Amino acid sequence: MKYLFFVLFSILLFSSACQSDPKKVHQQHFQLLDSVIRKVEADLIPMEADIAALANYSSFLFQKADSLVPLGDDSKFLSDERGFIYNKNESGDESTVFVSIVAKNKPLAIREIHITEPLDSAFIKILEKRKMVCQIYFNSASHFNRLYPPYDLLNSLDPEIDITAFNFYYMADEARNPNRKAVWVQEVYIDPVGRGWILSLIHPVYHDNELKGVLGFDITLFDLMKAFLEKSDKKLMLIDSQGTIVAGKAEAIEALSMPPLKNHAYIQTIQSDNFRKENFNLYKSKSKEVRQMASKFLLEKENYHSFEMGGRLFEAYCKRMNLMDWYLLDIHD
Repeated sequence: MKYLFFVLFSILLFSSACQSDPKKVHQQHFQLLDSVIRKVEADLIPMEADIAALANYSSFLFQKADSLVPLGDDSKFLSDERGFIYNKNESGDESTVFVSIVAKNKPLAIREIHITEPLDSAFIKILEKRKMVCQIYFNSASHFNRLYPPYDLLNSLDPEIDITAFNFYYMADEARNPNRKAVWVQEVYIDPVGRGWILSLIHPVYHDNELKGVLGFDITLFDLMKAFLEKSDKKLMLIDSQGTIVAGKAEAIEALSMPPLKNHAYIQTIQSDNFRKENFNLYKSKSKEVRQMASKFLLEKENYHSFEMGGRLFEAYCKRMNLMDWYLLDIHD
């Protein structure tokens, strides 16, 4: 009997000794999150240098305006009875270009379209190099837009659109970006030309200390999600500083009892205009535990939280991105 007790006691001690140190387990999870963030940011960070160089080139084009304007071809453009001006782009090799009806000085807009025409070749080179970027554009203060690749303009856009009223323009203006640097538009939005939910990197273009327009690189949430989530088989979730799920694996979203996913695929949900950000905000969850988790991570800046929900015990690990005020979560049950 004493021998049996000794054996059982020895097994218990050995088992306890073999169990992982909780601190080491936590550290492993945090290292995983850091590694995913580093890999994705390694693709995103170089874009800041690309768009800064493109902004310098754009300013150079405005300096050369007098020599570039005569090279422009007005016959490329059509105008309807409302004053909406757009290029025919019959070859499909150029950017789609339009002048909004709200433009007050259309001759100026046409002049600047000719000035910025060399941007097309630069757009193409960047898209070839940066596969995550889905489209590049120049939005002008004079209310014209140049965007590549081309798209079905007449069936995609409101001719009275005010492009300066969108966050992908005004977040780069003098008041919000006095340093005149590259800016990540951290609040995702529906692309006006139909690309779905978008994350943008933008950069102002100045000439003679005047804001002439804003350049933008667009990344779809579909591509962003693939970049983050394909790095790991874990239940990962990316949220913004307001608690909205930017990207996430279906298993992670379902574990937190978020709304049912369209066609059982978060990928399809975020591509849809029907995707409502407020429905995927952790602070608006029906679960008190999920709301508390959001507060722990976003307000109290903790990076680990455990909780019970629906009779299941959950552990959540969190790390903030370096590039923007977004957070990567690893959900365990």
